[in-house]
Amino acid sequence: MLKVEVIPGRGIRNHFIEILLGMPINQAIIALHNASKHIQNVELTYSSQEPLTRDIIIRLVKDGIRFYFEPNSQLLRLIEIYDFSHIFLQYGGVVFSGPDDEADVNKVEKCFGATHPGVYVAEQNLYELSWKGLSFTFPTVSETSKFQASPVGSSGLGSLHYKRNSPPVLSKMTIYRGSHTLVRNPQISGTSLCGTVASVEVKAITDKKRIVGLFFTFVAEVPVVDESSPKQSFGPKKIERSIHFGDTTESVLSALGTPSKIFYTKADRMLIHRGEDSKKLRGPRPNYFFNYLSLGVDLLFDCITNRVQKFILHTNFPGHFDFGMCRESFLAAFCGDTSVQPVVLTRSGTDNPFGSTFCYGTDQVIVEVMDNGFIASVIIF
Repeated sequence: MLKVEVIPGRGIRNHFIEILLGMPINQAIIALHNASKHIQNVELTYSSQEPLTRDIIIRLVKDGIRFYFEPNSQLLRLIEIYDFSHIFLQYGGVVFSGPDDEADVNKVEKCFGATHPGVYVAEQNLYELSWKGLSFTFPTVSETSKFQASPVGSSGLGSLHYKRNSPPVLSKMTIYRGSHTLVRNPQISGTSLCGTVASVEVKAITDKKRIVGLFFTFVAEVPVVDESSPKQSFGPKKIERSIHFGDTTESVLSALGTPSKIFYTKADRMLIHRGEDSKKLRGPRPNYFFNYLSLGVDLLFDCITNRVQKFILHTNFPGHFDFGMCRESFLAAFCGDTSVQPVVLTRSGTDNPFGSTFCYGTDQVIVEVMDNGFIASVIIF
């Protein structure tokens, strides 16, 4: 059974996994995949028709945990534990809930301290105890418990009185940032940013109505001066870099750093449309990509010149073949060309359960669109 430490306002962790508020969804998916020996039966739910207005939810079915990701930033905003029959919870080294000894009001108050009154939700017969970044919900039964309201107006504050041998049992625990669960604009956590970067925006660089490169804005951790501490401190800083067509690998590495992966292409199946010229284009060395997963962008380099040929930007929408492989890229570009009829992109059914997508081509841009009308990727060449 899963055993985790509760970190109010931050997340949960144990010796093989750490899930923190502000974590990008692709990092969370990778962390769960790496912990598949201990965590099985993971579900992901999302709205295919309203992917930017409804949370993306990852549910650990067996362990009774839900992770809520804000759909635009795809950052973890809330953790909810709703089933306590298969999980151990501890705080400060003390286990306060287990499968055979689930938490109740007494155990929660003893572990976390009763520092202020709880809140009673009369419509649902629920009693809530909360601290900064953490709340507990208990169902109440009129036969065994009674709520005594605070004399301060209709604040809903007060205390819960119940029979000594039947304290209300915990039904839900929520971890969040700030003082309430409705925070909709999470910030990326410092732990998630450590050793990587977070994309803010990507803009097209144009010259005489032609796209000649991309301008990247991202956040990275850099050393900061902290005279009060002898240790080296780091803090987030917004950085701007530009990459142009024809830039060398050295220029790209200097601007964006080491890529997450390097991928070498296989034989281009579209060369058949070049006729006899295709023989001249085939060579012993393949072209290759620099995959910057935290920026949501791939850069294609020519194998002969080692210069940038193409940019591929990913939106990381759920319901697409590449979902979860990288962070989303925030692209701003204007395409003045009139779109032609789309080309259907079909991947092998055994590899892709999401069906075909549609590619619309302009002079310099190919836009891949999912069947719900949302953009999956943008190719600039």
